[in-house]
Amino acid sequence: MPSRDNVIILTGGLTGSSALAGLLTAAGYWCGEDTFKKSDYNTFENAELIRLNRQLMQRVAVGEEYTTNFKSSAIADIEALTAIEPLEEYRQFVARCAQHAPWVWKDPRLWLTVRFWYPLVDWDNVRVLLLSRDPLQSWISTIQRRQIQTYSYLSTYNQSIQQSLREFLEQRRVRYLPVQYEDLVIRPEAELSRIGGFLGTDLTLAHLTSTYSGPLRRRPKGWRDGIEAGLIYLKNYGERLR
Repeated sequence: MPSRDNVIILTGGLTGSSALAGLLTAAGYWCGEDTFKKSDYNTFENAELIRLNRQLMQRVAVGEEYTTNFKSSAIADIEALTAIEPLEEYRQFVARCAQHAPWVWKDPRLWLTVRFWYPLVDWDNVRVLLLSRDPLQSWISTIQRRQIQTYSYLSTYNQSIQQSLREFLEQRRVRYLPVQYEDLVIRPEAELSRIGGFLGTDLTLAHLTSTYSGPLRRRPKGWRDGIEAGLIYLKNYGERLR
């Protein structure tokens, strides 16, 4: 089998990126010796990548507000660290990943830090999946996670991340494929074929279902989820981000 390119998933939070990373891990991509696990699922995020990204964010005083607040200045500040931050630790991490190629990187913080990583990664051997989510589905999921914000606030936040990432990828001519999470869930066979064709690898339904336990061929968030989100939103209306 010819060697496969590595994969970086670029996205914001709560976009279904764990399902996509789990799919690729099942198909043979390396996600790290230690991955970050939440109480209810494996994120398939390389724990060392998370640590290094958090370290970069701390250098410019960016905290967990990145999950709800888009700041282009923070992106620029982290990119500027390339010229002043000791790089050996980051180069060593990239080298360790190369020993396990093909690898997959997935961490929502990458929308902030990917420009820092750019000069350290061999992009001739990387393909990017630019992941997004249906706006209403995203809002329902966000509210169910008790992150209370208006639909328009969340849409603007997500659109800002997507626009920033597209600009990065197109300015540097990085190969990328836009992917919407709902397409993978609703039309799995067609989307697996499309993603697999872009990556030059065979992705099967068995790969997807080995790590994704949710229902297929329908929207992840149904009308019951919508009602629940609406009630949560109304109960916490006074503290909403808007």
